[in-house]
Amino acid sequence: MKFAIEQRFSQLEALVLSANSKGLDEQTASYLCKLGSVLICGTVERCVEHIVIEKVGGESQPRVTNFLKSHFRAGKNFDCDAILQLMFRFDSAWGKQFEKFVEANGRIKEGVSSCYAIRNSVAHGGGQSLGPNALKQYYDVALTLVAELEKIVR
Repeated sequence: MKFAIEQRFSQLEALVLSANSKGLDEQTASYLCKLGSVLICGTVERCVEHIVIEKVGGESQPRVTNFLKSHFRAGKNFDCDAILQLMFRFDSAWGKQFEKFVEANGRIKEGVSSCYAIRNSVAHGGGQSLGPNALKQYYDVALTLVAELEKIVR
């Protein structure tokens, strides 16, 4: 599963770098940034799913893994608050560690929430947008968040 996470971030990084390319016309850069916000949020969601299913499902009966897969199929915006709730549902130690991490890293919580706000605006036809620098910051925040989550759960 770790490979799947690395592969997702590698593909995402390529998009972020493309959006930051010199000489890119403004409209194309805007579209790439909007797409990037959607993909960053989707990457966070899929990585949370992978991490939990690998750790909890890997140690459980197949029924538990099937339940977890069906739970994640419903789709959810995994901002820091939603991840915190999920962590506490599985293990209070995970929840406490994640809570401590978020409290010590306000930029992570703010960045993930901001990226979701843009993603939701884009997905529902809104006009909210972001630039290449903000996209890179959101990418960095998502990478840091997932790395910390992997460390906590493993």
